[in-house]
Amino acid sequence: MERKRKADIAVIVTCHNYGRYLRQCLRSIENQVLKPASVLVVDDASTDETGEVARQFPEMEYRRVEFLNANRSRNYGFTQVSAEWVVFFDADNYMSPGFLDELYVAARTHPDLDFVYCDRVNFTDGDGSWHPEPDGIRKSGPFQPDRLRRGNYVDIASLLRSGSFPGFDESLRRYQDWDLWLNVVLRRQGCGHYVPKPLFYYRIHDANISRRESDDRAVWCVRRKYRLGLYFNLPLVRDACWLFCALRKLKRTAFGRSR
Repeated sequence: MERKRKADIAVIVTCHNYGRYLRQCLRSIENQVLKPASVLVVDDASTDETGEVARQFPEMEYRRVEFLNANRSRNYGFTQVSAEWVVFFDADNYMSPGFLDELYVAARTHPDLDFVYCDRVNFTDGDGSWHPEPDGIRKSGPFQPDRLRRGNYVDIASLLRSGSFPGFDESLRRYQDWDLWLNVVLRRQGCGHYVPKPLFYYRIHDANISRRESDDRAVWCVRRKYRLGLYFNLPLVRDACWLFCALRKLKRTAFGRSR
């Protein structure tokens, strides 16, 4: 029998009332060509079948918390694992069989990297009319710090060196992935690498946090934190979300929607 290939990777799956999606997610991790050293499911106060589904995978660890805060759940999960590399993965998405293998090969080929990311496949489950991107392959693009300053193009579902992880900002409810990469790249001079392949599936559905939260306010929070853009050279705009949102809407009206 062929010996299973393993790597020093911990996969942290965070879940809040996504029990109906969790089985597919965990099966996709179970079926990886390259096996992770550990898998941890962090169940944040779910009231559905999340716990029952997670316990059907006894080789994976299960922890229940009562945070009602996805970023705090991710941070907690990180404290419970020990590996050279970590992947934060949302329970409503799932991996292609080569996800870990392809990212890990790139990480081993370029030993100075802090994170490795890839393309994804968007697919709609239910009402996806609110989502700005179409179904199909969403290309991320090569690593460019200047482009990252303008907007996020790196998904949270990436391979991240544990020693480079700064922690998630628990005050944010949206754009926590953008905040994470800005922290790694701008404050820690980190470097990423792009694997131009769609290696995981991103589910668009009614319960996505992206639908429930204000886009303009979320962008303002991140840009204010890192002083990104001309707006934040103006003291009044730095401290006035409503003014930033008004200026951003005016810019979109005049020049088209920007990412």
